[in-house]
Amino acid sequence: MTEIGATTPRKAGRNWLIGAALAIAVAMGVYFLGLPYLAGLQAEREAETQPDAIAPRRITALGEVLPVSNRVTVAAPTGQNVGRISRIDVAEGDTVAKGQVLAILDTEPLLRAELAQAVANESVKRVALAALTADLDATERQLAAQVDQLRVVLEKAQVELDRMTRLRDSGLYEDTALVDRRLDVQSATFNLRNIEIQLERNRLRDIEGLRIDQASAEAEIEAARAARAKAEADYAKSSVVAPIDGRILALFGRIGQQIDDSGFAEVGDTGQMKVRAEVYETDISGVTVGQGVTVTSRALGDELRGAVARLGVRISDQSILSTDPAAIVDARVIEVWITLDEAASTATRDLSGLQVLVAFDAREGDDA
Repeated sequence: MTEIGATTPRKAGRNWLIGAALAIAVAMGVYFLGLPYLAGLQAEREAETQPDAIAPRRITALGEVLPVSNRVTVAAPTGQNVGRISRIDVAEGDTVAKGQVLAILDTEPLLRAELAQAVANESVKRVALAALTADLDATERQLAAQVDQLRVVLEKAQVELDRMTRLRDSGLYEDTALVDRRLDVQSATFNLRNIEIQLERNRLRDIEGLRIDQASAEAEIEAARAARAKAEADYAKSSVVAPIDGRILALFGRIGQQIDDSGFAEVGDTGQMKVRAEVYETDISGVTVGQGVTVTSRALGDELRGAVARLGVRISDQSILSTDPAAIVDARVIEVWITLDEAASTATRDLSGLQVLVAFDAREGDDA
């Protein structure tokens, strides 16, 4: 009895120690297994309590796509009696070269005839001058030959007079016999001098090297040349020509109508396209030359890229208006010109005047 009672308390003590050890082991396992979870939860809570990172601010503006040459209006010829359009040789979208005839006015036949008359008149004057020059040259040669002949005649007359004078002195002839010989010398001298004067007059030149008669004929040619130049200028007004190389972006003229203030057509060099953006004056400090740009529009499938090429120097009223009824319509803006890259230029070649949204790349250090 005594031995049984002594062993019971020892067993109970060992069981208690084992249970306590198991409880401590379980608690430590739970603690260490839960540490990663608690650490992640703590990190999430700390992240939630920190303020959001400030994203760089991106400036946006409305713009329009333009040819690099801008849109050039082909105006009506200047001057009085500008005719009506009788023929149109181009259509919208056609490629044209500088100086190419785009349309003909109904004044063309009359002005063409006047030009032909002026050209013919100048030609007549030139032919007359050539004939006059040839005649003067021939006359000069003829007069020079006559001078040579008359000098021979004078020399012979003088020789004969000298011979008769010696004979008279020797008593063979009376003094009256010398009268005819003296008259021959005087006549030959007069004739020679007269022809020499004509030859000198024929050879006389002005400061430009022209004979007197030639100078008068040359003046008539100058007048005819001026008349032809005027006729050419007038004839040029009978047609409408392209002022630059490019494409016909819009055609306003109609056959039978006079060209009004809107012009005959609108031409642009679409080989390279650009964007004219209107940036709010309060945002212009965030735009610099060389800054990257993204261009978007509903008419474009993809975003286009470009770079700022030039900033305007004048603040003006906004001219490109948004379709958003809540948009500001009386804003003050500065023009910013953007050069599109090759892919963007090709994509917009047929979309001159398209309204686009321009987003300027955020610059390092810019905040909202």
